[in-house]
Amino acid sequence: MKKVMSFLTVLIFIISLSLSVNAQTITEIEISELERSSKDLILKQLPYTEGDIYSEQKLILSRKIIFNSDLFNPISLKLSAQKTENNNFQIYIDAQDSGIFMIHPWEFAVRKTTGLLGEKFEQKIRNPQGNGLSYLFALDWSNDSYQEYGLEYLGEKGRIYSFNFRDFDRDLEFNQQVFKSKGNFYQFSLESIPTAEIKNQYSLKFQENNYQINNFIQKQQYLIPEYNLRYNKNFSFEVELSRAFSLNDNFDDFSSFELNLNKEYTLSEKSRIIADFKGGFSSDNTPLNYQFTAGGFSKIDGGIPIRGQDYDFAGTKYIKNTLEYHRMLWRRDLWGVIFIDNAKIAAADTEFEDLSWENDAGLGVIYYSFLGPIRADIAFDNGDSSPKFKIGFGNSF
Repeated sequence: MKKVMSFLTVLIFIISLSLSVNAQTITEIEISELERSSKDLILKQLPYTEGDIYSEQKLILSRKIIFNSDLFNPISLKLSAQKTENNNFQIYIDAQDSGIFMIHPWEFAVRKTTGLLGEKFEQKIRNPQGNGLSYLFALDWSNDSYQEYGLEYLGEKGRIYSFNFRDFDRDLEFNQQVFKSKGNFYQFSLESIPTAEIKNQYSLKFQENNYQINNFIQKQQYLIPEYNLRYNKNFSFEVELSRAFSLNDNFDDFSSFELNLNKEYTLSEKSRIIADFKGGFSSDNTPLNYQFTAGGFSKIDGGIPIRGQDYDFAGTKYIKNTLEYHRMLWRRDLWGVIFIDNAKIAAADTEFEDLSWENDAGLGVIYYSFLGPIRADIAFDNGDSSPKFKIGFGNSF
């Protein structure tokens, strides 16, 4: 028995020595000097500290967290790991505070004069005191006008806490019905990044407003918890769930669900295909001003873009497919686009089988500027109406 115990003791000792040799420890984290922020603001974001075991996944996650914080210049951000002689690692982070303005005044002038701004303006004052607290102001002067004010705080491990207040005045027409909605909401949100592929967002909104349709005015009050999950690795996946609890007897509770799948296929260095699917449904008793809206280049307004159509569709359920072909036109800066959209959006009393597909097609050009991708599109509705044109930042589907 003693021989067995002695053998086990020696075996455990050998295994522990092997583990200590193979373990790759983070011995030092070096951060460059920052203009406004302290190094502690970055240190508390990292999913590791000095003395922890090093892994490539943790390094990738830390890049994702720091980039998502929106407080550091993404162009100059460098985060690397260097192996030392003792099989350990040193982490080097070279970061610069981003500009205080989300949109610099001269960039605002560029967007305004080129028509990229549209009928709204958002300005984020990023981390002016260097403590992780940012401020938000937004203004919309369209028929869906609002003023919004907000605070955003960067906590530990990439958690972002935000509070927003919006005062709105909507005068819109969907499904040949005009409605007005005037009121405000308060919203608390928490965003977290548990892995390099996943982003979670939890929010709680209290909204109250007067809702007028068919010359009949009613008061709406809702408490709305919402959850959003985004996954991005070999493909993009997003799902959003919400439940609206009515706080008065005028309206019932209702639920909502949305799904988005996106996949990019590289054909060559000069060409690629992007496939995108969107779908959603909500309760049949969802009021018109809370239903899904669709048409035109409505992504920036929270709608489902059916790019050749007018922005006047609404419903409690929808499906939409997009296929885009991208081809490099000049160096790596300028790309041409051919796209096809087809979609159905149905009212509460209508089934998808009762509707025909809305089929659109169009052409676009993307210029990858230092401000981000600028895209111009023209879309056609089978020649049944005048073409729709849009220029803006990012994708339009």
